[in-house]
Amino acid sequence: MIKVWVLLFGLAGCASTPSPAPAPRPDEPTTLNRASIIQGNLAGLNLSLTPFSHLGGSISPVRAELLAAERRYLPYLLKTTLTESGFWGAVRVTPGVDVTAELNCQGQLLAASAAVLELQLICRDALGKLWLDDRFDTRIARDAYRQSAVDGPDPYQGIMIRIANRLADGLALLTDQDRRRLRDAALLRYAQTLSPEGFDGYLAVDAEGRMQVQGLPASSDPMVARVRRIRDSEYQFIDAMDEQYRLIYQQMNVPYRLWRQYQYEFEDYNTSLGDRSAGAQRRAVASYEVMLATYKRYQDYKRNEDELSEMSQSLVRALSPTLGQVEGQVVELTGNLEQQYELWRSYLLRLYQAESSPRAPE
Repeated sequence: MIKVWVLLFGLAGCASTPSPAPAPRPDEPTTLNRASIIQGNLAGLNLSLTPFSHLGGSISPVRAELLAAERRYLPYLLKTTLTESGFWGAVRVTPGVDVTAELNCQGQLLAASAAVLELQLICRDALGKLWLDDRFDTRIARDAYRQSAVDGPDPYQGIMIRIANRLADGLALLTDQDRRRLRDAALLRYAQTLSPEGFDGYLAVDAEGRMQVQGLPASSDPMVARVRRIRDSEYQFIDAMDEQYRLIYQQMNVPYRLWRQYQYEFEDYNTSLGDRSAGAQRRAVASYEVMLATYKRYQDYKRNEDELSEMSQSLVRALSPTLGQVEGQVVELTGNLEQQYELWRSYLLRLYQAESSPRAPE
C-alpha cells in the first residue's frame, strides 16, 4: 500500500507541474504529392514492402512483443500512403522480398516511441538499381495525439509522406522505355526463380549487382505463357497475404495510437519531474481529485499496454490460414506469414517443374 501511494503522489506531482519540459521540436507538416490524371493513367509499377527489421539490443519482454507487431504495422502505414499518392500500381506488404515486383523496399526500425520515429529505408528496382538508402526521422508534436481522431491520420504519417514523395520523385525520372524495361526485368527475374536454365542469358549482371536486359523470349513461347500464368497465381496469393497485414493494421490502429498517447504524456511527466529541484518536489501539493485523476490515467496507460501486448502475441502466433488458388486447385497454408510464403513459393516451383517435365509414355 505504501508503494502504491508513493506512486500516486509521484504521478500527481507530475500532473500538477505548471510548465512541462519542452518536447522535441516537431517536424513541419508535409503535403503528400499526388499523381495527376495523366500520371495516374500510366501503367504503374508494382512496389512491395517487407516487415521492417530492427536493431538488436536489450529490451523488455513486453516491448519485444509490441515490436513484433510494430514491424508489421509500420510498413502497412507506408503502403496506405503510397497507394493514396496514386503513382504506383499494386502496393503490397509481403513477408519476404517480392520477386514479382518492379520495386522492393526494406526498412529497419531504428527507434520508435510516442515522440520519435527513426527508420532506415532501402529500395531497389528489378534491375538492381538503388533508388533509396536513407535514414528518415520525425519528431511528433505534443498535441498530435490529442488532435488526431481515432479514424484520422496517424501521428507517424509525416515520415511516411516524406518517403512517398521521395519515391515519387524517383519515379518521375523514368521514361516510358525505362518502365517497360523494369517490367521486362521483373518478369525475367521471376521466370529465373522457376527455371534458371530455361531463362539463362536474358539478364546480364555486373560486378555491383546491376542488371541489363539482353533480350526477351518470344511472346509465343509456351514457357513464357506458363510463367505468366503462375505469376498471376502468385499475385493472387500475395494479395491474400497483404490482406492479412491489413487486418493486423486495423486491429492495432486504435490501441496502438492510444498507447503512444499515454506514453507521450507520462514521458512528459517524468521529464518535468526530473527537471524540478528536490525542494520544489517537496513543496508540491496535489489535491485528492488530481491525484486520483492522474492515477486513473496511469491505469489506462497500463491497461492499454497490456491489451497491446496480448494483441501482439495473438497476431504473431494465430494468423488465419491463407488460401491460394492455382490451376483450379485451392491450397491452404498455415503457420506464420513468413512460413506460408516460403511454402507457397516452393509449391509454385514444383508445379512449374511438373508442367515442364515430359510425360512418360503410356
